[in-house]
Amino acid sequence: MVDALRSARRVLRRGGLVVDLQPAADYTPRLAIAYGGGRKELGAITRTPDESVVAAHRARRIAIAEGGFSLLVSTHGTHRTRYRGLADLRWLLRQNENWRIEPPLWRRLVQTWARRPEGAEIEVRRAFSLAVLRKRG
Repeated sequence: MVDALRSARRVLRRGGLVVDLQPAADYTPRLAIAYGGGRKELGAITRTPDESVVAAHRARRIAIAEGGFSLLVSTHGTHRTRYRGLADLRWLLRQNENWRIEPPLWRRLVQTWARRPEGAEIEVRRAFSLAVLRKRG
């Protein structure tokens, strides 16, 4: 990420912008069943720190500290993704090797999923970080 920001600095005109959107460095994903206008919160997915995400946040701070960019906007928020079934959720877990659904939560999910209303989906809530950087000089 440090190299990517340095490369961006080389090709951007003075005052050019970089939008940096990435997962939050430290957050706990939440699992729910969403249906109709409602949702049933099931619990937290265990997540260990992701070193590449931590490094990307560090790279952003370094790029600002080196003076190549100024920070225009820094914010954070949450977003929800929905999955049609347990197989799709297993796919998500394979993509996020630092996530784990502990056995009690998995049992609760399977039991709730078995009794789900028609059209229900599995929902995962995650956190993100957004920064807009302006090239200096």
